[in-house]
Amino acid sequence: MTDATMILNEDGTASEASPAALEILGVTLEQLVELPGGAFSPTAPDPEASAAFREQWERQGSPDIGGEATIRRLDGERVRIRFALSHLEDGRFRAVLIPVAGAVEAPTVIYTAGEVLAGWRAAERRLAALPPDSPEIDVVQADIAAFRAQYQELFRSRT
Repeated sequence: MTDATMILNEDGTASEASPAALEILGVTLEQLVELPGGAFSPTAPDPEASAAFREQWERQGSPDIGGEATIRRLDGERVRIRFALSHLEDGRFRAVLIPVAGAVEAPTVIYTAGEVLAGWRAAERRLAALPPDSPEIDVVQADIAAFRAQYQELFRSRT
């Protein structure tokens, strides 16, 4: 499967997108570049909340971020996606989108690469501390696999 990638301008508008990203979003490239930032938000954007998030993110050094969210395509269909967002040298951003199963009503979840690594390491320490016959082993191994997948998505957004 070809990666679903987009190049976003600093203001959140799109300048480029792969065919796979366009398919997820349900638009043509011509339509996409004409849309304002936030056009796929399932609810009306809150400018104050967006500004507060951006200020906090910039205060933390604008790290790569990833997460899960629901988008609303222009035809009204809501789709749950996993995403990773990274800075490009020219000031724009590269986004990787992956459709996932999940409740479209679920809240947006955002994490940084540092948070993913910390969670991954903590899960590995928990696994090492468990006795071999512990019923928790499967749960902790699933956590480790989820952290690994999240980290790989963030890393893939850098390439």
